Amino acid sequence: MTEKISRNILQGWFQHYSSDLLVFFCRKVGEPDADDLVQEVYLRALTYPLSATIIKPRAFLFRIATNLVVDHVRKQSYRQCDNYEEIEDRTITSLLGPEDSLCGTERLKKFRDALAQLPADHRQAFLLNRFDGLSHMEIAQFMGISDKTVQRYIAKAFDHCLSCLEF
Repeated sequence: MTEKISRNILQGWFQHYSSDLLVFFCRKVGEPDADDLVQEVYLRALTYPLSATIIKPRAFLFRIATNLVVDHVRKQSYRQCDNYEEIEDRTITSLLGPEDSLCGTERLKKFRDALAQLPADHRQAFLLNRFDGLSHMEIAQFMGISDKTVQRYIAKAFDHCLSCLEF
């Protein structure tokens, strides 16, 4: 039987770092889900075996938090299912005049078409970076590829979208 982390030890760590975790989650996934994810860090840490191997408790808790962010983004991306219509809401506002709005709508359609033409992995890396704000390292971990591959996917996606918008 493997020994689990003592609740007393974990509670001490959690009390010390929970506000830092909350700030981290608010920045990465937004305030509505942050509290739940902080609690999930505690639950996952509670099931971790061999507390003697944990030398840096803050790094341990933030590694769990980073994994939760990746899981959260993955779930969100499955729910959205390449819904490019949401991009329109983020981009075109009611402050634009009719002519500007029409021009923006046409450019947005070109952009969505360009995204749809991309290979799925290129599109996913691009959207995670540009719209969800994930770093190359976070995307690499999420997609199970190297950091360099993520950089290449994003660059190719960006170049493709840019070239489609220029014509």
